[in-house]
Amino acid sequence: MKKVAMTGAEAAAFAMMQINPSVVAAYPITPQTPIIENFAKYVAEGKVDTHLIDVESEHSAMSATLGAAAAGARAMTATASNGLALMFEIVYITTSIRQPIVMNVGNRAIAGPINIHCDHSDSMGARDGGWMQWYAANPQEAYDHTVMAMRVAEHMSVRLPIMCNQDGFLTTHNTMNLTVLDDASVKTFI
Repeated sequence: MKKVAMTGAEAAAFAMMQINPSVVAAYPITPQTPIIENFAKYVAEGKVDTHLIDVESEHSAMSATLGAAAAGARAMTATASNGLALMFEIVYITTSIRQPIVMNVGNRAIAGPINIHCDHSDSMGARDGGWMQWYAANPQEAYDHTVMAMRVAEHMSVRLPIMCNQDGFLTTHNTMNLTVLDDASVKTFI
């Protein structure tokens, strides 16, 4: 274990790197974008074997993630706000066929005319979709939840998707000292 300073978005991306999923499909939306930006750096640097799919919408991101999981791949995605709302159709399908997907969500209001502030109207809109929802209070929890979520989601007695939520901007963009595990420990745990 080591101490590092990271934002919540960086912490989620770092955990994703340690998990090394087979497929990550995502579309950028504030305040989730730095999660995928940081993860894309790990892909570009060859630190993961992940097939990163840049899609044309959040609906496509969830569809590609679901397709990958249904084919047996370890699959992850990330989103926020209206992006999660655009995924709703596939969010419900994912649960109904018990696919163990982990999705990081940078919570942001769904409101007009434009509201980029944090609230949980996005994840609460998916509340009845059957996904487990975990809420991180800080970057340490964003890291811990992402690591734990994959193991829980894939456990044969569970086989359900999990949303790892963190407050948009308040957690995704704020830095904190946290403790991270070494890559081998995460790999063994997963």
